Amino acid sequence: MAFSLNPLRLKLPVKLILIIAGVLLFGNYISLGIKEFVYAISLSLKSILEFLLPFIIFSYLSSCILSFKKGVLTFVVILLSSVFISNFIATLAGYGSCLVLLDKINTATNVAPSTTCEVLVPSWTLNLKKVMSNDYALYAGLACGLVFSFMRSIGTARGIKSMITISKKFEDFADMLKRASTFFLIRIFIPLVPLFILGFIVNLKHEETLGQIITSYAPIFIFTVTIQILYCSLLFALAAKFKFNRWYTYIRNAVPAVIAGFSTMSSAAAMPLTLLGAERNTENPNMARVLIPATVNIHMIGNAITISIMAMSFLLTFGIAYPSFQTYVLFGASFALSQFAVAAVPGGGLFVMLPLLQQYMGFTAEMTSIITALYILFDAPLTASNIMGNSVFAIFLNKVFAKLKIGTD
Repeated sequence: MAFSLNPLRLKLPVKLILIIAGVLLFGNYISLGIKEFVYAISLSLKSILEFLLPFIIFSYLSSCILSFKKGVLTFVVILLSSVFISNFIATLAGYGSCLVLLDKINTATNVAPSTTCEVLVPSWTLNLKKVMSNDYALYAGLACGLVFSFMRSIGTARGIKSMITISKKFEDFADMLKRASTFFLIRIFIPLVPLFILGFIVNLKHEETLGQIITSYAPIFIFTVTIQILYCSLLFALAAKFKFNRWYTYIRNAVPAVIAGFSTMSSAAAMPLTLLGAERNTENPNMARVLIPATVNIHMIGNAITISIMAMSFLLTFGIAYPSFQTYVLFGASFALSQFAVAAVPGGGLFVMLPLLQQYMGFTAEMTSIITALYILFDAPLTASNIMGNSVFAIFLNKVFAKLKIGTD
C-alpha cells in the first residue's frame, strides 16, 4: 500500500501537531497581516460556535434522555443518576490528585504575554448575540427530555393518543435539531478545527508564550495518563471485590475495546468490542446490550479526569489561584450534567466545557484556545479511559439492577 502524505487524510491530532510545530519553528517569519487575518478567522469561528452551542447542548441532552424508549422509569432514573454521580466523582478525583501532586510537577511557569511585543489585533471581529445562555439550554434540555419522556411513558401505558402524539412531535423536533447540530460539528466545525486552532496558536507565538507552554505541559500528559490508569484500575478492583483473579479477568475482557478506542479515538467505533467485553464480565448479555449503547456517549470518566487536571494545571501555569472546594463542587456538578450533552466527535467533550471553565475557573480566551488543542492531542488515552470506565460501569449497574430485580423489558 502506497504511503500518502495527503493533508486532508491526516487525523486531527496529527494536523494539530503539525500546526503547533510549524508555528513554533516558522512563526517568526509570518507577516503581521497574515497573523491578524488567521487570528480573525479563529475568533470568528469561536463566535459562531458560542452562538450555536446552546442549541447543540439542548438537542443532545434532550435527545439523550428521550433515547431511553424501553424500561421502567426506575431503570432510567437509576441509570442517569449513576452516570451523573460517576462523572462527578471522577472530576473530584482529578481535583484531588492535582491538589496533592500537581505542584510537584515542574509546570509552574508564568506564561503571561511578553511586554515587549505588540498585542495582535484581528483583521475583523464577528459578534453574534446569543439567543440563550448555555446554562439555560442545559436545564431546558434536561427538563424537556424528562417531561416528554414521562409523557410518552404515561401515554403509552394508558393509551392516551394525544400525549403520545405530542411527545412524538417533540422527539422528532429534538432529533432534527440534533442531526443539524451533528452536521455542523462533523461536516463544518470539526474539519475547520485546525484553522480554528491556528489563529490562537499564532497569537500565542506572537506573544512569545507558545514554546513555554509546550515545554511546561509535557509532564502533564504523563501525569494525566497515570491518574487515569490508577483510577480505572481501582474501579475494577472494587467491582471484583479486590479479588485478583476476577480483577484480571475483568480487565482482560475490556482490553481489546480499549486498544480499539485508543487507535481509533472513538468510543462509538470500539463499542462492539466494549459490548462483547461487558457481556463476558456481567454474564448478562441482555443487560450489557442496553447499558453499553446507552452510556457510550454520556459516561466519560476519561473526560472528567483529563479536563479537571488540565484546567488545574492551566491555573497553576498561568498563575491563577485554584478555585475553592465549594466553587469546584459547583463546577464538577455542572460538568457532570453537561456530559449528557456532549457530542461524540473529536473534542466534543471540551466544547460544552469551555463556558464552565470560563465561569468557574476564570479561563481567558487564550487559555481556552490552547486547552482545546491540547485536549484533542490527549484524545487517544482519554478515549481509552472512557471505554474502561464504561466497561466497569456495566459491571456495577448489572449488580444493582440484579439486586433490585429490574430487567430491560
